[in-house]
Amino acid sequence: MPIIFSQNKVTQKPSPVISRALAIRIFLSFAVGYFISYALRSVNAALAPLLAADLSLSAGDLGWLSSAFFLSFTAMQIPLGICLDRYGARRTESFLLIIAAVGALVIAMGHSLWMVSLGRMLIGMGVSACLMAPYAYFRRSFAAQRQAQLAMWMLIAGTSGALLATQPALALAQWLGWRQFFVCAAVLLACAASAVFLWTGDHDRQSATQIASNPSVGFLSLLTHPLMLRVIPTTIFFSGGFAALQSLWAGPWLTQVLQMTAAQAGEHLFYFNAALLVSYVTMSVVSSRLEKRGISLARQSLIAFIWFPICLGTMLFWQTTSAWVMWLVLAPGVPAVILMQTQTALAFPRHMAGRVLTTFNLVMFGGAFTIQWGIGLLADLFSALQYSPRNALTMAFACLVILQLCSLTWFLFRRNAEATTATTPQSLT
Repeated sequence: MPIIFSQNKVTQKPSPVISRALAIRIFLSFAVGYFISYALRSVNAALAPLLAADLSLSAGDLGWLSSAFFLSFTAMQIPLGICLDRYGARRTESFLLIIAAVGALVIAMGHSLWMVSLGRMLIGMGVSACLMAPYAYFRRSFAAQRQAQLAMWMLIAGTSGALLATQPALALAQWLGWRQFFVCAAVLLACAASAVFLWTGDHDRQSATQIASNPSVGFLSLLTHPLMLRVIPTTIFFSGGFAALQSLWAGPWLTQVLQMTAAQAGEHLFYFNAALLVSYVTMSVVSSRLEKRGISLARQSLIAFIWFPICLGTMLFWQTTSAWVMWLVLAPGVPAVILMQTQTALAFPRHMAGRVLTTFNLVMFGGAFTIQWGIGLLADLFSALQYSPRNALTMAFACLVILQLCSLTWFLFRRNAEATTATTPQSLT
């Protein structure tokens, strides 16, 4: 049966005012912000030993501290979508990046779990637009056939930030101190806010009539649409699960399960994120060619959904030092999983891009928050049941794999339900 993502695409012409030089400037301005935001999202995986030692944090505390980012990030998605559609990406993102800079300073001054958690939440709030703003901007200002490639390029910028957040971040934090590291982050966030405000322009702004014609299309309408209902579970446990692992639990897995030192774990996280970067670059070229050969974006994502539990399941049983290579094996499937967001946005009308993208993002990062904190709580629970730290974390990972398999079953099951429904994205306009 046909995949729903190949239907109902809106084929509006790109804005004629976007020249090639201007497009490059717009992209680079947004890419800098996403580079920094991704680094800050992922950095706790490398800095976890320093934070735990200085602040006396348990596994559950670490899970909460990192997931606090996703809590505020998720809470911002509904108002963010409205702001992106009403005020445009330039104003929205530049304002929020200043809030992120304040959050970094709060962490730098924090001496307790609640204070650094507050700073982490402010950062999550402040960088909540760093991918959705450019995605919404691109959706309204560039041709539909360029969306997947633009999305991959943004993810390349983000993964470059994740590379910085591994061994280089750990080395810098050990040299300067983790507090000074966050002071530097605050300065970079302020610079990124200036770049977005000064260099992107308002080419994506929507007219008042477009917004007024869709006042009832909100979060609940989008969330209960059949297309969204199909992808919600996979978004939570695959996209959200990956974010939870990359931004925190990959590090403890290497140190607690594979018995690596913090320095070794940071080095191997660097390799993992380098593999992700190569995967995004490769996917930006290969994906369109696969489509021409009849392998749709949705089919590419489905293959990745199958690949993820295979890789994670293998990690559960192969726990020698050399097993870290499974993180490299997992990497090629990540871009196809993330592309589900672009596919969803393309299935809806262009003027709804902000709300559609942020609804999807709310689900994804709500899942990341739940899974990241949940893995920590499960690890503490299994430890209380007399499991070793190594086995406790293994059991927590096993729960994630089971939930991924359940969500994949739902994704396949909903195919028949979508084929019989008369509801389409256009009916929401």
